[in-house]
Amino acid sequence: MRNAVVAFFLIVAVVVVTKTGRDETPRRTSGTAALMCSVSPQRVTGGNGKLAAGAQFRCDSPGPDHLTLIVRLQRSTDGGWVNVAEQAFTATKGETSHSVAAAQRTRQVSAPCHAGVYRTQAAWSVNGGHTNTALGSERRNPCG
Repeated sequence: MRNAVVAFFLIVAVVVVTKTGRDETPRRTSGTAALMCSVSPQRVTGGNGKLAAGAQFRCDSPGPDHLTLIVRLQRSTDGGWVNVAEQAFTATKGETSHSVAAAQRTRQVSAPCHAGVYRTQAAWSVNGGHTNTALGSERRNPCG
């Protein structure tokens, strides 16, 4: 029984030492927790002589240190999809949470109206990690 008690306290001591930094503050031994962010490409719209493609983002609170979002307006051609307009945006911490109005979490690009089939492509990464991509639905002649 005495050996079991001694072993227990040795295990507790090892756990405390490995989970504590030099300044005696607890630290994570398995890296940072994953932050969940979602991005929704919006359907291409047209009006006033312009096409617009947008994407809306939303992250778990408190939000990532850095969210990078690239919004692309794409047009279908015989050779595939080509970018008509593209812009990169960044957001941080509180700018990304659901407590911020949807309009403030939406980013758009635009281009002059032309006939064709269009879609929105959104690409994003959180804190410089893996890049995710999502596509909006196709729309023929959004300007009329």
